Amino acid sequence: MTNSAIDPTPRSLLIEIYSALDRAYRSSQDWPDGNWPASRRFDPRQFEVSTGAVLTQNTSWTNVEKALDGLVGASLTSAEAIATCSPGDLEEAIRPSGFYRQKSVRLKRLARQIIDFPGDFYAEVSREQLLSLSGIGPETADSILLFACSRPHFVVDAYTRRICNRYGLLAEGLSYEEVKAFFERHLPKNVTRYRRFHAFLVEHAKGVCQKRPRCSFCVLKPNCEQADSIGEH
Repeated sequence: MTNSAIDPTPRSLLIEIYSALDRAYRSSQDWPDGNWPASRRFDPRQFEVSTGAVLTQNTSWTNVEKALDGLVGASLTSAEAIATCSPGDLEEAIRPSGFYRQKSVRLKRLARQIIDFPGDFYAEVSREQLLSLSGIGPETADSILLFACSRPHFVVDAYTRRICNRYGLLAEGLSYEEVKAFFERHLPKNVTRYRRFHAFLVEHAKGVCQKRPRCSFCVLKPNCEQADSIGEH
């Protein structure tokens, strides 16, 4: 297998996967339109999304929600508040997210970038500017761009890789940028579609295409290369 899509019509396969997951999950999802699950207790809402994108690094969303509640309880709900608060106060507020010392530094850097940005940060910040911040990698940057800035940047995570590799859509070992480019090359550049697709992949990987997949429940099983070969027996 080479480092490329193995099917001659990857666009049709992506649409097939999207449509199957859409039918399975849209009506039951907490965020069926793919919108980031923000509480709207931050000013502005986009800042909560950006904060959540940092906090979700290496932890579960349940822990992120606890950390966001901690920020609300400490009145740290704006870029200005986080940029000017003491490191100790910020660390304590986000402790449930894990790696709270590193994340505190990253949040302060992001908050300062937002405050000092020469223009409308959410409308104008570039991917390169986000990636210039230590601790902001491609997945975090693309999450901010897609969900906070409403820009068509496809977010690649471990769930995306797991499903696509098992399905036979992508080769093993591709870089983040290669997988991102694959999706963006073969899907229309549409923010809502990108958000929904990401949400569906997350939902499916968490509930069905787990590390030990539950293939008998999988809506993608008919065309999956690895169906039943590594799953339940």
